[in-house]
Parts: sequence; structure tokens; C-alpha cells
Amino acid sequence: LRVRCSTKEGIIIWYALYCPDSHKEQFMGACRRELSQQAVSDVFVLTCDRMRRYEGSWHLEKKPLFPEYIFLESSDEKELEKGLRQYQEQMQASDRECQPIPFHEEEKRFLLSLCNDRHHIGMSKGYIQNGCTHVTEGPLQGKEELIRKIDRHKRTAMLELPGGEKRRMTAGLEIISKS
Repeated sequence: LRVRCSTKEGIIIWYALYCPDSHKEQFMGACRRELSQQAVSDVFVLTCDRMRRYEGSWHLEKKPLFPEYIFLESSDEKELEKGLRQYQEQMQASDRECQPIPFHEEEKRFLLSLCNDRHHIGMSKGYIQNGCTHVTEGPLQGKEELIRKIDRHKRTAMLELPGGEKRRMTAGLEIISKS
């Protein structure tokens, strides 16, 4: 996920920030409390639905889309970095840098097209016919060309995000049939 890109004034940019799962809620609370509204307008975790089998049946679970990362929304990268530097000791949970990693606008638009207003990607369903994947329901519908790998046993699809970097994500995809 590490990448740098230039920002344009007035455009809202998403930044990924490393944060171990065990400290995520505490870290997000500190960002909301300690960073100015000029530095950050929203703090959130991108999540997705995944299926998991236990106790003899399949269960729908909500999982982080990018484990160990929280997202900060900002239109002022300099102010965000300044605010993070001031509270670095309080927020840093490991020896990784407390550096915001900007997402390209194309990546952000793609993720927004998949997410609902709560930064959550629902489960998709589809089928495979003659080696081609067809998504019939859910947020991955119409985005089949970005699917790089399907794990039918785990009911997931690995996608490559459009944009300058080759970032990958795993979302829920249930394949109903294959012929």
C-alpha cells in the first residue's frame, strides 16, 4: 500500500494509515479527537462482507477490506501530516512510520462505486460459464474485468484496483454455478 502522489487543492483525498487491529478503535478515536477538521474530515475503516463456514453452515461476516489500515479523508495533506506528527507518539502502535499513504483519485472513485454510505462493500453473487465470470448481483457486477483470482471455497474474489499502483483487495463473491 505504500505510495506517494501529488495532491490538488480542494480535492478530497483518502489516505491509508497503518494501524494494528488491536489498536484500531483507540487510534480512530484519537484521530477524531486530536486532529483538526482542516486536517481530517472523516476517519473510517473500509469493510466488506465475506462468507465463512463454521458449525456446519455458512455465515456472513463483516471483515476489514485492508486489514491493519484505517482511512483518513482530507483535503489538506500538509495539515494532516502536521497533525499526525504532533500526535505520533500517542497514535503510533508499532515502529512503522506514521505516514499517510494517499490513494489515487481513480482508486478512490472505484472504491466509492463499490461501497455504501457506511464504507462497506456487500456480498456479490455470480456464475462461471465457459471460463468467464459473470456477476449477477452485488457491487462487483460490471467489474468482472478487474477480478484476478476467484477462490470458490472461501467465496472470495481478488481484484486489482484501477489506477497508478497495482493494489489488490479481496471482496466477497459467491459463485452459484460453474459450467
